[in-house]
Amino acid sequence: MKITLTDLEHIAKSLSVRVSYEDLKTSKGGSCRVMESHRIIINKRLQNNDRINLLAKELGNFDLSGLDVPDNVRKKIEREAEERLEL
Repeated sequence: MKITLTDLEHIAKSLSVRVSYEDLKTSKGGSCRVMESHRIIINKRLQNNDRINLLAKELGNFDLSGLDVPDNVRKKIEREAEERLEL
C-alpha cells in the first residue's frame, strides 16, 4: 500500500504538530519548536516523494507509541528516522 502525504499529515495532526509548505530558498525544510508548539516546515518546491520522505523523517523525532498508525506508515517513519541517524 502506497504511503501518501495525507497519511503522514494526519499523524502530525494527531501529535498536534503543524505542517506547512513554504518557499524555502536554500533548505528542504525540517522541524522546529515555537514556544510550546511543534512545527514541520517543508519546502513547497520539493517533489511529492521528497515531501513524503522529509515528513516521515521528521515524524521519527516524535513518540508515536500512543497513536494508531498503520504498519506500512510506521515502517516508513522508522526507516527514514534510521537513515537520518546513519548520516
